[in-house]
Amino acid sequence: MKLGNDLRIKTVTSWFPPDREAVEDAVAEGKLDAQDVDRLGLSQLPVSARWSAPEMAVAAARDAISRAGWSPSKVGLVLYTWIYHQGHDIWSPPHFVANEVGAPHALSYGVQQGCNAGALALQLAALHLDAEPGLDAALITTGDRFAPPGFDRWTSDYGLGFGDAGTAALLHRGDAGPDDYALRSLATATAAELELMMRHGDDFSPAPLSHNDYIDLRRPKKSYVEAYGKEKFTSIASRLIRKVIVDSVRDAGLRLDDPRIKYVALPRLGAYLLDANYVPVLDEVLKAEALRFGADTGHLGCRDFLATLADLRDRRRSSRATSRW
Repeated sequence: MKLGNDLRIKTVTSWFPPDREAVEDAVAEGKLDAQDVDRLGLSQLPVSARWSAPEMAVAAARDAISRAGWSPSKVGLVLYTWIYHQGHDIWSPPHFVANEVGAPHALSYGVQQGCNAGALALQLAALHLDAEPGLDAALITTGDRFAPPGFDRWTSDYGLGFGDAGTAALLHRGDAGPDDYALRSLATATAAELELMMRHGDDFSPAPLSHNDYIDLRRPKKSYVEAYGKEKFTSIASRLIRKVIVDSVRDAGLRLDDPRIKYVALPRLGAYLLDANYVPVLDEVLKAEALRFGADTGHLGCRDFLATLADLRDRRRSSRATSRW
């Protein structure tokens, strides 16, 4: 999707809880073996012992608003994304976030698209700003806490360790002030048939955790692969990864070999998943350096996208500061 020349990400922030679980602890508890450790490529995961998912999102959002030097009243749209339990049942965390950051009258709603929801929320915010001349700014927020007993951050899925965090970004039309990023394009590709991977072999249930004592994504994925083979998923994933790269670069008005494309930031998946599904495609279509930021955070669900933008900004600033010396 081509976004024009005036959309800017004013700032983007991540908020991580102070506690960590080391990969060695998971090995000592019998959750991982040596092969698992190699496939994950992780050193530790951030763990929230106290803060709920929406509270972490609020912390990130307050930091973003403070960094921008804005009044919260400037925010007319609040989007919130998540994939796991938010602390209450049949409840609206987007409205909690809006109220807590001081924007209680902003249009607030949730975006549910799995781990891609952070990127999709940014795309939706861009559409709102394009269609609503009276909208000054949008706040995109994300939050998840992958806590027991319903979730095991080390073993609930193949090739992933799940970290707790909140993230936030402020999107607006450009002005004279400094911004973290200019937003030129966004691309999304869909393979709806792959929803079956997350439920294969299980009937529709009447209540959460009816199939297992905790979220177990390995069981339906294993059942899916036994029925359809791993090649089907790999083929679809490779095709769509290539498509979003080609589409986003084209819509930004660039060529795939443009020297201005310095970096491509990978999602915070396990090392094996990146090497198997992403790296071959990237090596084929781009000359940019591939960056990995997830070794000490793990997979952050729909926070991956914004957390990586924050890390990329900080990396760039650190590099500039070093070069001055």
